[in-house]
Amino acid sequence: MRISWIRKLSFTSILSIGLLSQTVGQPFVNIPPHMIEVFPEPPYGTNGFKNWVIKNYKIPVDARKAKVNGKLTMNFTIDKDGNLSNFQITKDLVYHTSEALIELIRKSSPWKPRFQNGRAVKCGYTYLLLFNNGEIKLDRDTKRQI
Repeated sequence: MRISWIRKLSFTSILSIGLLSQTVGQPFVNIPPHMIEVFPEPPYGTNGFKNWVIKNYKIPVDARKAKVNGKLTMNFTIDKDGNLSNFQITKDLVYHTSEALIELIRKSSPWKPRFQNGRAVKCGYTYLLLFNNGEIKLDRDTKRQI
């Protein structure tokens, strides 16, 4: 009697594992491709863009001398074709840091635009640059290449 109970348990386990293995990696709900929302992406990905900014941003002499600290925040628009426009500084650190950032971001290659319901749409984006003692503050995964 014990053997039949163990066989039933083994069969149930094998059946469950088989069904589970068929569904792993499969989405629970099939979303049509035209309904998927894709967020904008900078050239070379987010980390690549961050590294590009760090490598090419020229810290103004006044900011370096003043050992400026804080966050420089900029908003801009990514058009349907991926071009950037409407640059606005929302948090300025003075010492010409914002002008240097706008000048650099204008030189960026076009981004991959945002897609909504299968169509490219215009959207806003916020970019943040951190300063510590007059230098760009780096994340742990970012290295400054000079």
